[in-house]
Amino acid sequence: MQSILSRDFIGGAAAIVIGAVYLSFAYDLRASALDDIVGPGGMPRAYGWVMVVLGVALCVVALVTRWGTDARLEWRGQGRRILWAAGLLGIGIAYLLVVNSVGYLLSMIALIAATMVYHGERFSAKVLATSVFGGTLLWALFVFVLDVSMPPGILAFFGA
Repeated sequence: MQSILSRDFIGGAAAIVIGAVYLSFAYDLRASALDDIVGPGGMPRAYGWVMVVLGVALCVVALVTRWGTDARLEWRGQGRRILWAAGLLGIGIAYLLVVNSVGYLLSMIALIAATMVYHGERFSAKVLATSVFGGTLLWALFVFVLDVSMPPGILAFFGA
């Protein structure tokens, strides 16, 4: 029995679902009398529609190019890749759980270091220097260039 459930088809279907959920949130954004023609939901709606359209396109391409072939063979070894991606997702979730209490700067430094180590880099002075430099650069970009207030966390004690 042939299967049409190729990785591209599953990826396209996932993109459609994610885009639809994103669109539902984008269309729920509250409008204001001060909004312009596009409004606060303009870009989120555009992103959502682009995601849905690209997902449909990927599904169509997967169906056309895979018609008559067996897609089961391309799934071999994918369990390990999915688990690896889940580990990256876990690092991101851990970051989100601690960013408000620990603060943006320290949690970003930890995020960069954890991601480097997860990708196979041994924890060293190089990892520490890269994560401190990267976290500080991102913090400075948001705070000084973009004028975005970032959560200070435990550094609030020092007036940061």
